Parts: sequence; C-alpha cells; structure tokens
Amino acid sequence: MVNHLPDNYLTLNSEQTRILCDPILTDDTDLGEHDYIILTHIDFDTLDLLDNYVGSKPIYLSFELFKLIQKLVRADLLEPVQANLKILPYNYSVKLGGIQMAAFKNDDGQFGSFTLIARGSHSTIGYCDSFYSHGNHKKRIKKWKKAFREKQLDTLILGSKIAPISEQKNILSENGMQEMLLKFITKNPADQPLTALLSPFDPERLYRYDKTAKQNQRPIVWDKNYLQLLESFYPFAEFFSAKNLPTTAQSIIVQVEQSQQLKHMNTFLDPALLHPNAVNIAGLIYQKHLCALTLAELNEFVSYIDPGQVIMKEDRSLAQDHSIPQKWLRSLELTI
Repeated sequence: MVNHLPDNYLTLNSEQTRILCDPILTDDTDLGEHDYIILTHIDFDTLDLLDNYVGSKPIYLSFELFKLIQKLVRADLLEPVQANLKILPYNYSVKLGGIQMAAFKNDDGQFGSFTLIARGSHSTIGYCDSFYSHGNHKKRIKKWKKAFREKQLDTLILGSKIAPISEQKNILSENGMQEMLLKFITKNPADQPLTALLSPFDPERLYRYDKTAKQNQRPIVWDKNYLQLLESFYPFAEFFSAKNLPTTAQSIIVQVEQSQQLKHMNTFLDPALLHPNAVNIAGLIYQKHLCALTLAELNEFVSYIDPGQVIMKEDRSLAQDHSIPQKWLRSLELTI
C-alpha cells in the first residue's frame, strides 16, 4: 500500500478556470482558489464538504444526488445544506469557464453517481471515481464506457475503489444482498425479535429489502426518518411503521439507526456496511466499498477505453488494502 497523497482529488485547470472534482475538505487544508466544484458521488467526504464549505462558488452534482440530499434533509437524516448547489445534466455538454463538461449516469452502489468527460483547449480527460459492475444499472456503465472510448481520451482518471483488493474477498451483488436478508429471516424462529441496521444512501436497495422481507412474512417496520425517505421516493408503495403495524405477519424486523439499540437482538447488518457500529450524529452509516475489480478486469477495462495515460487517485477513506499500480500515481493537478 502506498502512502496517502496530499490534496488527493482531481483539479482541472484552463487558462481562465479552475475546477475541483470531489474535493476533500479537512481541518488543516483549504481548497485554495477555485471557480467551480463538481461532486460525482455521495460518501462521507462529500457530506463533510457540504456541511463545512463556507464559499459561495457553485457546486455541481447530478439531479439524482441533488434529489437525494434534499430528501435526506427533509427526513432529518442530514443537516440542512447551505452551499450553492447546481445540477449538471446528463448527456449534455455544459461549458464551465474554459472547460467543456459532459456527465453520464453511473452506478457505484450508491444513489446519483456519474462519470465525467472534460475537454479543454489542449486535451480531453475522462473521470470515474468508481463503478459497481455487480449492481442494478449495468447499461449505464456500458454507455459511459463507450462514450469514453469514442472520445479517445488523453487521460483517464480513476479512483482507487476499483483497484484490486490484495486479500481476495467475495464481491457483493445487489441480488446477493437480498439473498443474505432471506437467509437471515429463514434461520431465525418466527417468534424471535429481529432488527436491521441499514443505510439511507441507496433508497432503491432499501425498497428491495422491504419487498424481500414482505415476501418472506417478516415485514420491516421502519423508523420514522427512513419511512419519510422511502415514501418520498415511492409515494404509492405501502411501508410499515410504528403507526402502521402489519396485522397478518407472525413476526417483524424493526429497522433502527443507532447501534446502541442492537445489543440484545438478532440484527441484520446490511452487507454494504463498512463499519456496522459507526453511526455519525446525523444517523448515517458508513458503507463498504463494492467496486473492487480483479487485476484482469481492471486491465480489460483500461484496454477497452484505451486512453493516452491513466492516473489513479488514492481514496484515503478506504479501510481495505487495494493494490494500486505505482505508475498510475501521478499528480492530480491537470491543465487541459
């Protein structure tokens, strides 16, 4: 494992424009001069920036991520965001200062991620923080990969979440997560009280958990905050809560946010959780990264895109030992 690099995020420069992509805001560094910020996905670095950024520069994100943040705030799962948020549309070229941007829908195991093609006067780059090849949206990934290839990129920027994991581990799929919930239900007696510790970062996954539990006669009774989040995404679906308990099921699964409530109960821990007991003040839960490729898959992917060069940014929040090719660790400050 290599040492962490300072200012470990992508910065794009033209003659008149400076754009920060997924910047990391820490107590001992500031972001310096910049004209725009782009957030391509949601994680705790993203949420920290939204909570602590005091500038007035536009922060661009996808419509899906904008919608998720709004709904998390309304459900009291996130503090109100004061930043100047703007939407970067999909599949449409937008000029930010001297740099042309095009965003493409992605799937990284969370909600609202996208990849980016940026074109300046001198070069064209493609940027993907991560992608989840075992998720529900494989067509999205196929589409942006094709766009990257057709643009004949000078530089491909990747996040280390997709780098191979040194210790081989089973890669989770969305269907596999539902199967794990099913196994949890079937191995516990019908009269056994059960709980679930889940994450709000992907409402689609929560909705599938809800359906899986109902189909197996162990419906989930949702905490009021998660209930509000789910109802905002699926207004015509029925969800159970303390005020609307199921009347026909023999037993239920109680969804809880705080780990302190789980000490004496059998608990389903969302397989996508990184630290099951790490709950921050807003009740959000860290998730395990799902996007690691094998070395063969990574080489095949890069060979297909066929860029002039590859640069990989090391994600310092990872608690896993990713094998990053040394030749890909280069400066993330680019003039294009």
